Amino acid sequence: MKISKFLWSVLVAFATVALIAPQQVEAIIVDGRVSGQTTFTGSGTITESSGISSSGINSTGINELDFNGQLFPHGPLSVTGATDDFAPVVGSQATFNLAIRWTGSGSSVTLLDVLPGVGGPAWNSPIVGANGFATGTFFSLQSVTFDEDSLTMIGMGRTQVVSGDPLVLKHSAARIVIQGTGQDFTYNLTVVTTSLPEGGSGLGLLAIGLVAVEGLRRKITTRQNRYA
Repeated sequence: MKISKFLWSVLVAFATVALIAPQQVEAIIVDGRVSGQTTFTGSGTITESSGISSSGINSTGINELDFNGQLFPHGPLSVTGATDDFAPVVGSQATFNLAIRWTGSGSSVTLLDVLPGVGGPAWNSPIVGANGFATGTFFSLQSVTFDEDSLTMIGMGRTQVVSGDPLVLKHSAARIVIQGTGQDFTYNLTVVTTSLPEGGSGLGLLAIGLVAVEGLRRKITTRQNRYA
């Protein structure tokens, strides 16, 4: 049975948590899939390795979308809207771990800086006044069209919400759409992440992965206690 990149990414995330903070893994509860949508607003600028024309079309260069702000090129962006499971992040800020880089144009585009099973550029937004956060990760781009006055980028990936005490993890496939208007390749951006349904077989694989991670956590804890 073939395991999707999405499922691998979830398992990798848990393994990372187990290695970094094993004492916290046992408190994470998997409670289904994320539902809802979140909206960010901010500013971004496109640059290109060999220069861009007013049409924004260059099939040979590497295009890069940087997020403007105090943490340039990571943002931040303001969380201006959210529904359902994303509601707690309203009023927070979101930052991207990487600028978004790609080659090609239209529907013939390739997202760069993507690690197998982990994904590519991702946003992260903390839940204000509480223990938790939400994330959205690009795995691929479906299309990108832009010129000096407008931008539309449509990508696919995954999203997660971790919140509560004990921590509850919800996750889902997601569509991430970035649109903007402006001038000289600098845009006022709107970033919309929408959760998508996915086949139920993934939950069984995820459960298996969590059992493995719990075993790893116990081994690490035992080792820590031995040398304490």
